[in-house]
Amino acid sequence: SKEKNKKKKTREGEDIASKEKTVSAVVDKTRKVEKQAEAKSSQSRTFDSGLAIEELALGKPNGKKASPGKQVSVHYIGKLQKNGKIFDSSGGKRPFKFRLGVGEVIKGWDVGVNGMRVGDKRRLTIPPSMGYGAKGAGPQIPPNAWLMFDVELVDVR
Repeated sequence: SKEKNKKKKTREGEDIASKEKTVSAVVDKTRKVEKQAEAKSSQSRTFDSGLAIEELALGKPNGKKASPGKQVSVHYIGKLQKNGKIFDSSGGKRPFKFRLGVGEVIKGWDVGVNGMRVGDKRRLTIPPSMGYGAKGAGPQIPPNAWLMFDVELVDVR
């Protein structure tokens, strides 16, 4: 009878151990799925031109939408992708205003700001062909520089 009790306890222990393994496998799978969902929810897309748009934050779903011909106001920080050096920013100033889609700004902005809603924040990674190209811009932006802008849409008129 002592032998039977030992075997019974061993089996119960094995059952508990295998249940724990099953539970931890399920938890691991769930974590993987959650991580994949997080990766997808930080919506980013890259165009054939090399332009990459990453959604950092979403404004109101019914907020005014930036579209070609509209005057938009944005806050932004511009950095060189190569070394992260900030070359321009609207911080502490009035928002920067421009008419979207008519060539008042670099092509990367005309394409990258289009479709944003007020309150949206995006990171635009802009190839030289949609930025300042082989000429660069002044002492701050070297020739053929890839640019990164964090842009927040403040208003659309």
